[in-house]
Amino acid sequence: MHVLPRRSLLAACLSAGVMPSGARAESDVGASALNARARRKGLFFGSAVSDEHLKGDPALLARVDAEAGIVVGEASFKWADLHPEADRYDYGRADALLAWANARRIRVRGHTLVWHEGNPDWLEPSLNAANAEKLLTGHIKNVATHFAGKLQHWDVVNEVLQPDDNQPLALRQTLWLKALGPAYIDIAFHATKAADPSALRVINEFGTDYAMPWQERRRVALLALLADLLRRGVPVQAVGLQAHLDAGETTLDQKVLSRFIAEIAGMGLKIIVTELDVRDQRLPANVASRDTAVADHARAWLDAVLPNPAVLGVLSWGLSDRRSWLNDKFARADKLAQRALPLDVDLNRKKLWFAIAGAIDAAPARPTSS
Repeated sequence: MHVLPRRSLLAACLSAGVMPSGARAESDVGASALNARARRKGLFFGSAVSDEHLKGDPALLARVDAEAGIVVGEASFKWADLHPEADRYDYGRADALLAWANARRIRVRGHTLVWHEGNPDWLEPSLNAANAEKLLTGHIKNVATHFAGKLQHWDVVNEVLQPDDNQPLALRQTLWLKALGPAYIDIAFHATKAADPSALRVINEFGTDYAMPWQERRRVALLALLADLLRRGVPVQAVGLQAHLDAGETTLDQKVLSRFIAEIAGMGLKIIVTELDVRDQRLPANVASRDTAVADHARAWLDAVLPNPAVLGVLSWGLSDRRSWLNDKFARADKLAQRALPLDVDLNRKKLWFAIAGAIDAAPARPTSS
């Protein structure tokens, strides 16, 4: 197995064409911002934005405006937010994010039309084999039509794989699989295409990053599912790789990862890095060593992925350590906050920012991405 070497901050910064100098002048942000660098290579860079950001953190939003060319709502496009009651839709939060982004000429992704989580309380008790297709297509038609022509991508289905559930095509046992069988994925993609043909249709998945056996099973399963969908004419256009990375993991193998990316691209599909962050709960408390390890790990992963011309761009799951889901899901034993994102709590660029910048700068140029 090929185990990746560590990179120093200096190497990452030199590759990025910048040097770590503490706080940078605000006038320097625009020219060297991550999305500006990405656009020069035909890529994009973006970030997830939460409703809390929109309501109460103008300083963070200003940095998102500076660094990102595309945003995605952490929760505002999910069923629970958009369809809180069986007979009522609420587009308030999603429309607010869209308005904020449009005012700044920032593009928006939709996340997600179908997921086994993020659902309103009414949905699962109401769902059965007789009404499931009507409920699913009705929701997608209403939502995708509301946003038709306004979104760059839709994560049509999210996290559909779970090989250990022993279901057909290694699918996760979910409320939709129980009611409709594997056909729910076909139904969702066809309904999305009908309602908003201009948005890129994406299948979004996690757990394909490392050379450990359970993730190899997931890679094999994803490739098999994609081949099956394409063979039957299901209109999937792109794969979202979440890239929730772990800086304490030692099984990152660039050859395995690059080969996986190439296999997806060989099917004629585009690829988006949709939710990049790097957890550090297995690392020592020292901030400098944590930041270096996080940056090195992300740079190694990105260096294996970004060279493929099928890759359109990268979004981080949040821009600043002020807020990360990792502190709840993967809390450190010492209770310290994780340093998983490109900016620190004071909105200064961290080593991870320089690692992302360096990987983007090192990537080959390609036609402008969607």
